Amino acid sequence: MIGKVAAACAALLVLAPHAAQAQGMGSPQAGAALRDADYPGVIRLTIDARDVSRAILRGTMVLPVAGPGPMTIYFPRWVPGHHAPSGPIARIAGLTLRAGGAEIGWKRDPVMMHAIHVDVPEGADTIELGFQYLSPTDPKMGRIEVSPEMIDLQWTSLAPYPAGYPSRRMTVQASVRLPDGWQFATALTTDGVADGVIRFKPVDYETLVDSPILAGRYAARYKLDESNAPVGLAVFADRPELLAAAPAQIEAHRRLVDQSLKLFGSRHYDHYDFLLGLTGRIGSLGAEHSRSSENFTVPDYFTDWAGTAPSRELLPHEFVHSWNGKFRRGADLLTPTLDTPMQNSLLWVYEGLTRYLGAVLSVRSGLHSVQEGLDNVALSAATMQNRTGRQWRPLIDTTNHSIYAEGAQPWPNWQRGSDYYLEGQLIWLDVDTRIRALSGGKRSLDDFVRAFFSIDDGSYRPVPYVFDDVVAGLNAVAPWDWARYFHDRVDKVAPDAPLDGLARGGYRLVYGDTPTGFFRSGEAQRGVTDLSWSIGLTADKGGTITDVVWDGPAFAAELTIGTQILAVDGRSYDSGRLVQAVAACKGRADPLTLTVRRADAVRDVRVACTMGLRYPRLERDSSAPARLDAIFAPR
Repeated sequence: MIGKVAAACAALLVLAPHAAQAQGMGSPQAGAALRDADYPGVIRLTIDARDVSRAILRGTMVLPVAGPGPMTIYFPRWVPGHHAPSGPIARIAGLTLRAGGAEIGWKRDPVMMHAIHVDVPEGADTIELGFQYLSPTDPKMGRIEVSPEMIDLQWTSLAPYPAGYPSRRMTVQASVRLPDGWQFATALTTDGVADGVIRFKPVDYETLVDSPILAGRYAARYKLDESNAPVGLAVFADRPELLAAAPAQIEAHRRLVDQSLKLFGSRHYDHYDFLLGLTGRIGSLGAEHSRSSENFTVPDYFTDWAGTAPSRELLPHEFVHSWNGKFRRGADLLTPTLDTPMQNSLLWVYEGLTRYLGAVLSVRSGLHSVQEGLDNVALSAATMQNRTGRQWRPLIDTTNHSIYAEGAQPWPNWQRGSDYYLEGQLIWLDVDTRIRALSGGKRSLDDFVRAFFSIDDGSYRPVPYVFDDVVAGLNAVAPWDWARYFHDRVDKVAPDAPLDGLARGGYRLVYGDTPTGFFRSGEAQRGVTDLSWSIGLTADKGGTITDVVWDGPAFAAELTIGTQILAVDGRSYDSGRLVQAVAACKGRADPLTLTVRRADAVRDVRVACTMGLRYPRLERDSSAPARLDAIFAPR
């Protein structure tokens, strides 16, 4: 089956990436077939990233051209790892094109907004593009990428390219100018530094856009694996004191690499760099790349190690993606250019399996304790079991969420979002424990993972897979009706979350009136009080409701996201008072009285609270083997 998929993907190289016809600028290359050839010449791209105060990045591209006539230039639209047409074209401004020193005109495609059409004049052997990328300066505009101390420089926002050629058939030499004294880290190889400009060795366009740069004033570096395919950790922070990592903390990251290599039995990188930003200014992010990962998390990742457990799953998750998602990828996500639409049908493998393996590796490496690992699974299980939208929406449809969703959801619990992460995690726990049961403990999901991802050791050119490949791989490890299982769990409406893996793993989901430490850390990092399983709402520190469970007690009281809680039983709101009031309400017939404001309307509402406080945790069930404990054991 893999051979058929490879042939299908090769056929993509000659398909039209866009069928719209340009108006007024001649025949558009946006509708032309991809050439089975290298782009003539080396594209040169320079980014001036010194204007961090105003978050303005200035780009210049020198593009060789073969001769006069119509030409189409794209800015990236379908960004790998975003699973969506998220290329930020609206942030591109000041676009100018020149040939032979003279400015030439351009016109945006009337349908494909990321495409620019231009007529190359006679005698021109290059054209030069100039532009600014206006990065957000307020979170309301989008994720903050630039601060006075740090930059997350993503080529997928900054690297236009000529239409008509596959990404890996275009060669680019990129250069960056950073503020004086700044350090940087990237998977790209430096070719030289002159007059403050860092020049990188030429690479194909596919590799360029898969190799972001993290730069900043304050940095520390650690070697995690010194083999012939080395792995490093490059840490950047808002303040130098945040870089203070204890030796045991770095050792846990070294074990992460060791345990990952033991799991996968291969490397799909020639070197790998964890790019880690500890910041309260740059927006949080986890983004996968073949030879690096972008990780932006809480400033006190090292300095409050005990209180930031949820953030420690980020690096394991993104590292797993080097194998699952970057090297092996669902065939409908493997496209020849960044203007070719992607499809997300296998994200429950791409992200769901990665979520599962990242959580497992967090424990195997010591980044999480076993108890934190159990509490993590409990939270995923309770969240999915409490997802009321599963009554109407199958998991497969959530894989489309990133493509069509715009803005925040008014009822996320009912609408469902990117549930292929957490529900996918539970499905793969079910698969793992079932393999162990079917084989009498002789086989596990580890065997599938090693066989599926260890092909072409050392290569980081993507290899596609389809549904049948996944099923065949599992049947090779433990024969069973895996196809029917996935169709039932993924393609059909499933009112109950897939918790069989918990039961088979020797645990049951229960609720108590005290949160786990892992749950409490998550609340603190999100800045909320989460009473989803108690009265069906979550509120921030100021009392503004950030989530309401559909058909829960808060829903019945007609509360919505954005409503502010002013008082609890007649006393002014604070989060501790709300928690205490819900705790005191257990078993009581009388509801809780909340004074709330929505817009300029203030009213009292009555919220049923007879269940009191309820927080998820796992409880050992001795009727089944402790398979989950065995899954967490380091290799």
